[in-house]
Amino acid sequence: MAIERRVAQIFALIASLVLSPVLASAQGNSNADWSSLGNVAVDTKLAVKLKTGKKVEGRFKSVSDSTLTLTSQNAPIELKREEISTVHELVSKSATKAVLIGMGLGVAAGAGVGALASANDDTNFEKIDHVATAGLAVAGAVAGAVAGYFIGKSGSRKVLLFESR
Repeated sequence: MAIERRVAQIFALIASLVLSPVLASAQGNSNADWSSLGNVAVDTKLAVKLKTGKKVEGRFKSVSDSTLTLTSQNAPIELKREEISTVHELVSKSATKAVLIGMGLGVAAGAGVGALASANDDTNFEKIDHVATAGLAVAGAVAGAVAGYFIGKSGSRKVLLFESR
């Protein structure tokens, strides 16, 4: 019974770590007004959706009361405020959380495989079995961290800066 409870706690912890960015991004940005564009650093990647449905991506150049200027393919693009539906900042994902989750899962899997292999061994080589289990845990940690890095770095997330009402 204690093992089942511990496994359930581990799965709950992993689920909370995986789902926390999803829940945080679902809350949105309540300060998504035109004045927030004044705080954007030059050369920040932006994705703009126009009221016509067209999407424009580029790097932030400047903003005024009536226009937003981006640079795309080394050419300036000037967009009027009344034409813009939404403006999102494109932020690269951090791989830290995915690396840590992958490493934790890899350690658990490697140690589990090592423990299972040594549990069926009736010889008197306990020290070697422990070393093999530790080695598999380390190998699992490395493999999990590498997999987590590539999964975590893929893509970017959008942060809402402006939405017309």
